[in-house]
Amino acid sequence: MLSVQRKNMWFKFLKNIFFTLVIFSSCTTPKGYQANKPFVYKTSIKLTGGNFTTDERKALEQRMYGLLDDSMKTRVKDFIFFFHWVQKPPVYDSGNAALSAKNLINTLTHLGYYRAKDTFMADTARLDVLHAGLIPPKFYRDKQQRVSVKFIIDAGPPTLIDTFYYRLRKPDLQELAAKTKAQSLLKPATPVTKANVLGETVRLMEIYRNNGYYRFTPDDLKVLGDTSIAALTNISDDPFENLRILAEANQQRNKPTIKLAMVLNPASDTSHLKKFYINNIYIQPDFNAADALNQPVAVDTVNGNIIQWYHKKIFKNQVLLNNLYFKKGNQYSQQEYMQTINSFSRLGVWQNVTIEVKEVKSKDSMAKIDMVLQLVPAKKYGFEANVEASYSANSNTNNLTVANAGNLLGLSGNVSLQNRNLGRQGIKMTHAIRAGVELNLNAQRRSNQRINSSEVSYTNTVSIPKLVFPFGFLNRSDLVSKQSFVSASVSNTNRIALFKLNSLGFALGYEFNFKNYKTLTVKPLNIEYSNLYNRSADFDATLKDNPFLRYSFNTALVLGSTVGYTQSRITEKKTSIFKANFEESGALFYVLPAAPIKFLEKDLKNFLKLDVEKTITINKGLNAAFAFRFFAGIGLPVGKKDTTLPFFKQYFGGGANSMRGWPIRGIGPGIKALAPYESRFLNDRTGDFRYEINAEYRRHLFQIIPNTLALKWALFADIGNVWNLKNTQPGGGFDSTQLRSIKDLYKQMGVTLGTGFRLDFNYVVLRIDFGLRFKRPELTKNDGWKAPSIGFDDFFQKIFKRGDNNEYRIWRYENFNFTIGLNYPF
Repeated sequence: MLSVQRKNMWFKFLKNIFFTLVIFSSCTTPKGYQANKPFVYKTSIKLTGGNFTTDERKALEQRMYGLLDDSMKTRVKDFIFFFHWVQKPPVYDSGNAALSAKNLINTLTHLGYYRAKDTFMADTARLDVLHAGLIPPKFYRDKQQRVSVKFIIDAGPPTLIDTFYYRLRKPDLQELAAKTKAQSLLKPATPVTKANVLGETVRLMEIYRNNGYYRFTPDDLKVLGDTSIAALTNISDDPFENLRILAEANQQRNKPTIKLAMVLNPASDTSHLKKFYINNIYIQPDFNAADALNQPVAVDTVNGNIIQWYHKKIFKNQVLLNNLYFKKGNQYSQQEYMQTINSFSRLGVWQNVTIEVKEVKSKDSMAKIDMVLQLVPAKKYGFEANVEASYSANSNTNNLTVANAGNLLGLSGNVSLQNRNLGRQGIKMTHAIRAGVELNLNAQRRSNQRINSSEVSYTNTVSIPKLVFPFGFLNRSDLVSKQSFVSASVSNTNRIALFKLNSLGFALGYEFNFKNYKTLTVKPLNIEYSNLYNRSADFDATLKDNPFLRYSFNTALVLGSTVGYTQSRITEKKTSIFKANFEESGALFYVLPAAPIKFLEKDLKNFLKLDVEKTITINKGLNAAFAFRFFAGIGLPVGKKDTTLPFFKQYFGGGANSMRGWPIRGIGPGIKALAPYESRFLNDRTGDFRYEINAEYRRHLFQIIPNTLALKWALFADIGNVWNLKNTQPGGGFDSTQLRSIKDLYKQMGVTLGTGFRLDFNYVVLRIDFGLRFKRPELTKNDGWKAPSIGFDDFFQKIFKRGDNNEYRIWRYENFNFTIGLNYPF
């Protein structure tokens, strides 16, 4: 215990530091300014008027700040939140301020505000006046002339579209535009924005290119506007009528409108208005640079009207036809052009795919083009190897013996060999071998418990670049690519002093890639079998003492199907990914006759399982980002023989990518208490329901090696737990692992707060995280809220101290977890 005198000393020391930081945090110090000249110390923008929400107004003001002239920007740097300085502030120039104001007005013009007005004010303050009596003169060498510039921008009313027409002199173009007017971006009663005008032009261009107009460009279209006020042209002899007309005109000024028309640009090239048809199709499946000058030796005709040039027959014709979307005699379509490129590229058989479009002279009046596919093959065989590592401090997982308790280091290696063109059909076959080991770093030397577990597995996957039965007929226009796949796997896991596990797997599936980054994966047949054997006496005793594990660790067969869906949305400032997976087992047992699969009934598990995940990353400039993840998963055992899912299908939390304040499989289920430190109880924590929310603030600190290695930092919070949905007690009664009501969801949540560092090597990120538990599900007082008992005086001792002192080890076991992982957790 610290003495009273020592505690008072620490309190005064921390108080002085606190007030010093507060004082410095309220000041921004300029560095590198030009002496005796007014310099820009601070710049602010205030936007008034306009039809903006509060969030839209703030976002627009922030965007406007980025459009200021460089001479009006102040670059403020921060250090550990408290210290701020302006680096090399520019000399103030009123001309540059006026130029910046003009840029801000132009921004509003692009948003449809054509009557915006600007005002800027510059206030100059000298440092010796600002700090008179507060800071001794010796702390500043010259009289700084700090200029604060404030831009006030009045947006005024937006100019709205009164009417919008297509006035295209070519009937075909007019008809195509009129058919799709409902999708037009220029709609009545909406502002005339630059983005919508350009967007409508590009929209029409894509429509025309998809209907044969190969050479059509946005420059071939032009938007005309008329802002005349009809009321002013209808002057009446009646003075009262004139007053009414003038009042109407004044109201229209306050709500300005414009009539728009889309017309063909008179200055455009007339050849752009021709409709082109496909003449010949040439495919060069093994193209190389020399082929651009010399035609390959071998020539073949595919399907009667497709000409193939090649050096060596390394691809079958059907592979080429399956991925070709345009046909001879059809009108040119930009959509079919892009579908063909994407389809060939996604196969992975060719490293580069290009299509040359060549205009050809025709005897008739039709405009024709030849399509030349130049496909550069990738290497037939691919080889990959990587090593993964994870570290979890003070884990009590799998500690059936005292020697097994301690810090765990996981090491694994993956090796894969891929044949990218099996049978000359673009079929990919991948052989993957994985081997891993979990080491107990605290095990005594010469102890046979230094290895906690080992695993070895082999997986074979065959990907076919087309849909086979029963989806062979599917050919939707929004389908970018598709494939069928078959996979088989076998693995062996040895949990030392616990059990051994052999696993077999087989799956038949299909993958559909749609536009807008949507992917659908369907496995009509999914088989997984796990055989648990060589169970130790201690392991069986543990299962008896922990009934919630009784149904989890056993031999199990999964026979069913799965469906997975993924959608990504990527913009400059935001990336969001949504995933959903559904799995069932046992449905075939009820559909098919019972006799053929009667022998499977003993080990077959019947269940339904659904989980969803949403991740969002919001970029805050180039050096910072906020990342969020939401995950919810639920599994429902069907029937009365099982109360939980098979153990290899259950959810778990903790570790480097989940609840980082707990070791992997270390939290829950429910309010199940932690096993006592250095006890003989199995501490694997899994359940049928998982709910988790994660948030992370990521910050770039500095570049250690330019373009190679950067140091980054993060603050994070993890909230969640796992539960069982059914009572796992053999005789019923209270079950601490069961979620009995929604009201208990909050009470039984775990909360982790922590920080970490990331070493970014561009191609991989090494992550180090320190997580502290602030809400522990097993505690009932204050709904589990309990801040870890740690302070400045014992922070490093409790986190890092080693030796024979169990006090710190127990504290870390109950309050803290340290993990090392690769790449970001989400």
